[in-house]
Amino acid sequence: MSREWVRQNSILSYILLAYGITWMIALPLVLSYHGLIAIEVPFALHYILPFGPLLSALIVTLVVRGSDGFREILSRMSKWKVKPIWFLIALFSVWILYLVSGAIVVSMGQPWPDLSLFGDVLYLPYLTFAGAWLLWVFTFGIGEETGWRGFLLPRLQVKHGPIIASLLVGIFWAGWHVPMFLYNENLIAMGLTGTIFWVIGLMFGSVLLTWLYNSSEGSILMTALWHGTYNLFTAAVGQAAGFTSGIISMFVMIWVVFIVFACRRHDSSIQRILDEDINDQ
Repeated sequence: MSREWVRQNSILSYILLAYGITWMIALPLVLSYHGLIAIEVPFALHYILPFGPLLSALIVTLVVRGSDGFREILSRMSKWKVKPIWFLIALFSVWILYLVSGAIVVSMGQPWPDLSLFGDVLYLPYLTFAGAWLLWVFTFGIGEETGWRGFLLPRLQVKHGPIIASLLVGIFWAGWHVPMFLYNENLIAMGLTGTIFWVIGLMFGSVLLTWLYNSSEGSILMTALWHGTYNLFTAAVGQAAGFTSGIISMFVMIWVVFIVFACRRHDSSIQRILDEDINDQ
């Protein structure tokens, strides 16, 4: 790719690079899982995959916008000075969903999920609850969100608006996960029906993260905190997430429906936020 081609096709360049970097890292995991190579591949490599979108966003930004754009996206990755409501939502909204989901599970005669179990993640030694949360925030949180929300979303919103842009991001986001379905035991276990519902849930999650990103005036950090916390409570190994993850996902879908209707009623103020954010980027 020439520098000029990348500048003229920044969205396509980002997608190709994000997929390319991630899928090259994932290839040894896929080959090893299916016994196609004799080399012992550490499956902890899985947690490097989300840096594909991050590296792609940084590289394309540097080519298209130079050092000023590079510094700007770095500033959004660490942007914590937002209105308190968005900081609270980013940090604690998934906790509230977990507590409500746990109460529902208990009412159905199941034991309350042990928080310590959420420190158990695939391919790694036990991390403790706090360690697992930090892992999710700094890998799939910062890694993915820098690319999907920090780079791709603002550019798609210019032409398509937040809802359509969210769905388009969701499509590319889902496709990016394809190699993981070839070695990740949790994803493989979902089967076809589970995968369809997973994609639907991803679309709803994409809309919610767009809302959080726009409302926090372009803070990648806020979306990373939410994303990492959500993964903590829905991607743990075994029974820890099994009892509550489905209920949490259902509440997220209901929340997104409310957000869409609320934003339509306050379209002018939301559009102002979007316009300011896009113009800055």
